[in-house]
Amino acid sequence: MRTNEERAGLIHKRTAEIKREQQKRKQRALDVICIAVCLILVVGIGSFMPGLMAGIPGGEAHHASGAASLVGSHAALGYILMGIMAFLLGVCVTVLLYRLHRRNERNQRENSDDEL
Repeated sequence: MRTNEERAGLIHKRTAEIKREQQKRKQRALDVICIAVCLILVVGIGSFMPGLMAGIPGGEAHHASGAASLVGSHAALGYILMGIMAFLLGVCVTVLLYRLHRRNERNQRENSDDEL
């Protein structure tokens, strides 16, 4: 027969396991959401930019004089938008990789704790 201290210890241990499982489930859902947002952002940028640039008068370079003609024909807006979108994509990917790295570290710590 178990003592009250043993029962309390088992209850606390089981409660901690349930909390860890819930945290893992939340973390997995958040990771899936981050991946989906990154994919939507990449696909959105890829499909949105050609239509946007086609709607801007002077969005294409008609001069053979090089890069200066791109800025002179108001194509700078396209470069600015592309730079902003690339920055946002970089932020999303960085956050995703950071979260995956933290999750792997946490899993390794849990595995090492379980082995002890």
